[in-house]
Amino acid sequence: MRHFMFALSTLMAGYALSGAAAAQSLTGNVGSAGISPGDRSVEARAGMDEEGNLASRIHYDQALNGWYQVRVIAAFERPDAGDTEFSGLTVENWFQWSEESNDGTGFNGGLRFAYTRSEDGEADEAAIRLTLTDKFASGWEWRANLIAESQTGGGREEGVGLETRVQLSRAIDLNWFGTRDWRLGAEMFSEYGNADDIPGLKDQAHQAGPVLKAEWDNGIYLQTALRAGVTDGADSWMGKVFIGKAF
Repeated sequence: MRHFMFALSTLMAGYALSGAAAAQSLTGNVGSAGISPGDRSVEARAGMDEEGNLASRIHYDQALNGWYQVRVIAAFERPDAGDTEFSGLTVENWFQWSEESNDGTGFNGGLRFAYTRSEDGEADEAAIRLTLTDKFASGWEWRANLIAESQTGGGREEGVGLETRVQLSRAIDLNWFGTRDWRLGAEMFSEYGNADDIPGLKDQAHQAGPVLKAEWDNGIYLQTALRAGVTDGADSWMGKVFIGKAF
């Protein structure tokens, strides 16, 4: 019950604080903190908003030990249903500083440091993310991310952008498409704006909606979600699909 109440409070806090902003991430995830030695994966993501703007990216992940993992991301965008263009290359460094015990007590906690080299004269971006994850109560899981971003290089905007992402999901008893490993839940993405001058709630960018995940024994995994804007500063809606394979 303690875990459930904490997860519910986290989700509701994200809603209460949330609603900035520029267009929200079409390919973002509520990331986990867990790292296992030797893990490798590749993943493709795509997302689209109500105006037909399409974003996609390709990941490669490699865990070098039980507490450090590196991710390389190539990102692409197709604004206004135009041509698809390469938009940037990101290197992310993951560190896990806390792990659940074998008896299920505690939680997974980690930090990520990312740097994106942008194209077409756009400012580069540096980001730090705190990630928390906990599985509890017969298949439930909560995730929470706190993200701070700043631009670097020529043409940068001053200040730090603040963002939170929260997700609550549960294992469901389904046997579809050759797997019983399905999860259904809800997530909220909240962008508060520049820390130097955070706008009022209605002008912040907050979106919420359902998320569905699946994993197969051969390492393939899938995630799909829809989010709708709940504040004036948010995009009206977006949809995303991720597919990957762990080795």
